[in-house]
Amino acid sequence: MANAQAEVLAFFNEWQPTLGDMLASMERRFTAQTVWENVGISKTTGFAEAKAFMDGFAQMYPIESGEVIVHHVASTGNVVLTERTDTFYDKDGKQIVSLQLMGIFEMDGEKILSWRDYFDTVKGFG
Repeated sequence: MANAQAEVLAFFNEWQPTLGDMLASMERRFTAQTVWENVGISKTTGFAEAKAFMDGFAQMYPIESGEVIVHHVASTGNVVLTERTDTFYDKDGKQIVSLQLMGIFEMDGEKILSWRDYFDTVKGFG
């Protein structure tokens, strides 16, 4: 069985260099039942809904690429907790969105069963 923490960190690395790479990684790692929740913002089930959310996000913020900086990570069994900064850039490499957040992943091998992110919705995107 794959190491859940290693799989989550690999997932973040797969987000580069383009938004297309991030979406391809999500498609590969999500199941039809994967729940991705941005608490207080959105909740999707399966890749098609997650892609629709990302398409809408990309219309508000024309992201071309993203990077994840993991500040802290902890895991037990198939549950992985991350404190991280997700930063997204436009086609010219200019930072357009940076999110500081906490995330919880429940894994089954390389598959993401559920993914919840918590961040300050009052502060917003900056």
